[in-house]
Amino acid sequence: MNEIVWSVSAQTIAAAGAVLRGRQSWPDTATGFAFLICDRTGSKVPLFMDEPLRKTTPLALRRTPELAAYGFTAAKADTDLRNDWIEGLDHLKGREIFPADRQSFIFNPVEVLGIANGIVSFESPDFQRKWYLETLERALSEDRLVTPISKLAVKAAISLVSTQQYRQGDSIEIDLNALSTSELILTTAIVLAYQPTGFPRGDKLEEALVARFLKKSVRIADAMEAVTSSIIAHRVSERPIVSSSDDPVELIVSHCRRFPLFVRQLATRQRSRPPFDVQDEYDVQDALHAVLLLSFDDVRPEEHTPSYASSSSRLDFFLPRERVIVEAKMTRRGLGQKKVIDELIIDCARYSRMPDVDHLICIIYDPAGECKNPVAIETDIERSGSRLNVRVVVCPRGT
Repeated sequence: MNEIVWSVSAQTIAAAGAVLRGRQSWPDTATGFAFLICDRTGSKVPLFMDEPLRKTTPLALRRTPELAAYGFTAAKADTDLRNDWIEGLDHLKGREIFPADRQSFIFNPVEVLGIANGIVSFESPDFQRKWYLETLERALSEDRLVTPISKLAVKAAISLVSTQQYRQGDSIEIDLNALSTSELILTTAIVLAYQPTGFPRGDKLEEALVARFLKKSVRIADAMEAVTSSIIAHRVSERPIVSSSDDPVELIVSHCRRFPLFVRQLATRQRSRPPFDVQDEYDVQDALHAVLLLSFDDVRPEEHTPSYASSSSRLDFFLPRERVIVEAKMTRRGLGQKKVIDELIIDCARYSRMPDVDHLICIIYDPAGECKNPVAIETDIERSGSRLNVRVVVCPRGT
């Protein structure tokens, strides 16, 4: 059976690659959404995405597909484009959002998400953000949306624009087998990009999509479907070593305990090759990222966290399927035992506000022995009162 799955995965990857090597409009809604998915999952972008964005005009940005396309790719935009985009969104406010013929962006899940992404990335004025939120909430409260995917997309957009998870009627039951292949890929794409509350779990979507590809020939319509299908196919063909019977928390803790051995080996290379030195916290994060990818297929670096005490920050790594955050510190002169404890206790409080997280694992790499009592650090932070299951690893642990 594994050989069949790998063969189908290879066919899917090949079909996706053929689509992505074809002529593309960069950006449109499909290539823009594909770019965002690559960015959020840390996947390699197709070659055409290394090219500059095609030129647009203020007049073109009055159309919702154009707004959505550039909303997805806002990270590549300049100041002039930002101003034109915000002006284009103003024109959208004057239109009928719920026409009888349903020819409106509100019924298009990809356009809904692209515009939401632009509002956040271009830092639209508060009145625009408020109007968009009210429009999305009205679509739900008045039961304007027919398909479950439209409802899911609107909820994901609300969570994005409002900076907090949408809670009213969180979960929507979806029969994945009843979805068309394109609908199943789109649902998977939204989960890959946004991890919204109330959606089907990523592993269930993965299983359903692989089963669909096993039953039917691979037909990929556009860049978004190509990127999504390729990511899932690669994950299946490069199945991580952690299985459903393993405890992912204990596996990560074990990796963290042995992290100094990994660093030591990188520093001792064959044939007088230059060593890979771990000199600061960024080096620790890069090395730890590589270690985590050996066992887990969805490791997201530098995710935004909810605000806490009027400030927000980025966490180091988020494993959405395992509902785990991994935070890395490296001691140095001026960042010793007390300060590390204080920083991580604040992190515990901040991360406990994230509804999709159950576990926090903190690795403190202490090569110079700044932590005089590693046991006390591990105990104090693990008992800090957070709702999360907190595990702390000081390494090397010393005496």
